[in-house]
Amino acid sequence: MSKLGEKFWDKLLRKGHYDLWTEAAECSGQSGWKQHPRPQLKRDKYFILDKNWKLNEYDIQIPFPPQSLLSNYKQPVGTQLIYETAFQVPDNFTKERILLHFGAVDQIAEIWVNEQYVGKHEGGYLSFSYDITDFVNRSSDYSFWGNECLENKLVVKVTDTLSKDYPYGKQRKKRGGMWYTPVSGIWQSVWLENVPENYIQNIVMKPDLEGMDIQVEFAYERKPEVFCVIITLDNGEIFEKVFSETGGRIQMSNHICTDGQKYVPRLWSCEEPYLYSMKIVTDSDEVETYFALRTIAINEVDGVKRVCLNNKPVFMHGVLDQGYFSDGIYLPAEPQEYERDILRMKELGFNMLRKHIKVEPEAFYCYCDKHGMLVMQDMVNNGGYSFLRDTALPTIGMKKRKDTTG
Repeated sequence: MSKLGEKFWDKLLRKGHYDLWTEAAECSGQSGWKQHPRPQLKRDKYFILDKNWKLNEYDIQIPFPPQSLLSNYKQPVGTQLIYETAFQVPDNFTKERILLHFGAVDQIAEIWVNEQYVGKHEGGYLSFSYDITDFVNRSSDYSFWGNECLENKLVVKVTDTLSKDYPYGKQRKKRGGMWYTPVSGIWQSVWLENVPENYIQNIVMKPDLEGMDIQVEFAYERKPEVFCVIITLDNGEIFEKVFSETGGRIQMSNHICTDGQKYVPRLWSCEEPYLYSMKIVTDSDEVETYFALRTIAINEVDGVKRVCLNNKPVFMHGVLDQGYFSDGIYLPAEPQEYERDILRMKELGFNMLRKHIKVEPEAFYCYCDKHGMLVMQDMVNNGGYSFLRDTALPTIGMKKRKDTTG
């Protein structure tokens, strides 16, 4: 091909816009986000609210952002986005409280349930939730010729000016160069969860090579509930421990197996990424989670400081993972595409992904845990950027920027 021809096709590809669907979209029917949104704190009673949404009075498929093909949203996307849907509280929601969860909404979200203001969240990359018990109608509370299912109206008003006061990653109003298509509004799943009055709100686990320290955070500050930790070991046996405080130590290496032998903990590594399944049970609540036994530290080996996994040097052979998809932009068509992508990288010999200035849904990190992929997590950038000031001059040593937050 002549130089003139090469320039012609290069210009056409750069300026053109093409609808590129992934194989995952064809397999999933474009609405494949159906698995539990929070794999490390799972309850049986949850309900995903990703269907029957309208954005500015037009249909949209969430959790995909309106700029994406997978959203099926055909209208221009402005700075003000009003999402609306209606839902019924499932009949099996028999516990006292109902939580409304958002995986992520970019940038500022205000929430109404049944025309009552619930709350406001700022920032487009982190999950948030509200207790909406006092705002919803439950079908079990009403009867008219028998039980009647009452609908609840949910409105999410989003402002997204792509303000640099908030983290924005690779987004830019006019894409080009190293800047990509902007993402607005709801871009992760919205879901309901049914919990007891004093539910397990968070679990903090600090593992090592012989066990872990665990802290369980409850929703209300009062006398801690007694809870039991139930761990399934790799030999099929069950390890249990009861805590009367908010947490403590689980020393798995002290466990005596049924054959009288001392248990040898199974460690997590890139080659053998073993995960332990665990339940945490109180009188009123029960959650499922998982953990791995491993340590990551910088140790001096042969006079050189090295990154060590389980006290052994590990060569982090990785790629820059920006987390963009041709049809979903910030999301693949289904979470299993994260798994397929991770397995492709493993097949190529990589053991690390640098997640570049973006926070992913929890499914991504879960699949990395499952398949032995290390993750180096970037902070999501905010503030102004200048190529000359921030990249060119520091690269050639003519300018240094202070590593401060001031």
